[in-house]
Amino acid sequence: MRRARPVLFLLARVLLAAWILSAAALFLLQRRIVFAAPPDTVAPTARGATLLSVPTAAGWRVAALHWPGRPGARTVVHFHGNGEQLAWQVDLAETLHAAGYGVVAMEYPGYGVMRAVEPTEATLYAAADTLLRHLEGPLAIPRDRLVLQGFSLGTGVASEMARRGHGSRLVLIAPYTSMADMGALSAPWLPARWMVRDRFDTWSRAPAIAAPTLLVHGDADDLIPPAMSAALARRFPDARRVLLPGTHHNDVFARSMIELVDALRRFAPP
Repeated sequence: MRRARPVLFLLARVLLAAWILSAAALFLLQRRIVFAAPPDTVAPTARGATLLSVPTAAGWRVAALHWPGRPGARTVVHFHGNGEQLAWQVDLAETLHAAGYGVVAMEYPGYGVMRAVEPTEATLYAAADTLLRHLEGPLAIPRDRLVLQGFSLGTGVASEMARRGHGSRLVLIAPYTSMADMGALSAPWLPARWMVRDRFDTWSRAPAIAAPTLLVHGDADDLIPPAMSAALARRFPDARRVLLPGTHHNDVFARSMIELVDALRRFAPP
């Protein structure tokens, strides 16, 4: 028994050290995980689209692609996922445009042609707010014709813009309740909930969002649990939820584009 005690004490010290190191690594590297920008920048160009470059109050500029809609049509403003970039949104945007919508797809700070700007929750919000004010102002797109749409990471951006009063409809595709909840899910052995710096807390802001909200989720999503969108559907004042059968997280547009567009057209006709 006496010999066992030093071994157990050493094991406890090793486990504690490993726990501290993993906690430190998560805290220091979390923005690389949350904002996992593709390493190579692809030029955002598309036939029929204009590349917008909108100045912010901080001195940097917001990049976005704009496919104008017909007079009076709704415009979908899309906020992409964390492992994507603006150039990769062209297929989705062209599909929505063919369905009768105007489309605007925004780039994030730290991504693509905006790689020089630090990506944080605050800078993503600043970019989105600046772009939406530009659409509502100089481009003269009425606020009641704007549909805010986010996928994955982008659902946190879209919901915050809706809370600020932008747009008249909100569409959340594969939404999470908050980044703190995602951290706790990914690293349950750590106090991840309290370590998250960029919280994207849709759960807390949902009751203050008056805009009708559509939540779309693959029922086989193995990254963001469908239970999160179910919880959010009960949290928003005016929400409806659509499950996409057999759809995971990263194949939502490739596998279920027709169903997604049909749901959008029923929710917010162009």
